[in-house]
Amino acid sequence: MKSTKIMLVATTGLLLLAGCAITPVALDPIGPALTRQKSPASDPTGEGWLRVYTATDTVPDGKTAYYYPHTGYEIYTKDGKLLEHVPNRISDMDESATLLKIQAGHYRVMAQSEAYNAVSVPVTIQPGEITEVHLGCHWKAPATASTNEIVYFPDGRPVGWKSPLTE
Repeated sequence: MKSTKIMLVATTGLLLLAGCAITPVALDPIGPALTRQKSPASDPTGEGWLRVYTATDTVPDGKTAYYYPHTGYEIYTKDGKLLEHVPNRISDMDESATLLKIQAGHYRVMAQSEAYNAVSVPVTIQPGEITEVHLGCHWKAPATASTNEIVYFPDGRPVGWKSPLTE
């Protein structure tokens, strides 16, 4: 009798957890800004840069202040293999998103956004250029940008520049 109750509770728990699985919001491919924002140091090796502004954590300093470091994210290759986990911060007091040097190519970023939780974003990295992904709620597309140059969340918030290159 006791084992039956344990099995019932365990099964119910598993079903509840399975129902909570999150399907990430999928976005269009994002690439470097069309205005060609150059990286801090151009690299002849075919590398570019990636910066992902993910959702932030709230971290108290133990007294009266709070820090808002970005959450980490994963980068996957075209064939779906995990390439790298990016902590996206140096410490709990670091509020800057990491500028990551990465080989030019096509990748998929799995990250946490402020509005949609899990997000799947294809990104294009071009040599010597910066690709930025804005998963927070604060980035505004330039007023001069046309709507077909920008990738948007389902609610209309801008996320980044549409990649001119496809996989």
